[in-house]
Amino acid sequence: MAATEPRPLKVLTTALATSLRDFNAAARHLQGMGVRLLQILPTENRLEIGPEDGERLLEKRLTDGGYQAHRSAGSTRYTVLFEGVTLEWRRPISYLDLQKKTFH
Repeated sequence: MAATEPRPLKVLTTALATSLRDFNAAARHLQGMGVRLLQILPTENRLEIGPEDGERLLEKRLTDGGYQAHRSAGSTRYTVLFEGVTLEWRRPISYLDLQKKTFH
């Protein structure tokens, strides 16, 4: 091929195309259920949603298995799988939460 002839540009591998298709399908499904997507991170296969939406999905048992809670000084970060995509949300730790956890 001469340098001036256009060559087809193949950016996506088959695996990446499948991953993006699944990611987009999960994001659309969540949006269809009224879940607001705060951050869309396809390279990390992760969607950030609000805490109310995350807890609603857990209550309705729409996630793939249980969730993980990661506590820090000011908030708790929750992660769960939904259709192969990681959902993440944060809930600030309030004074009442700390009071419940304190042993008297």
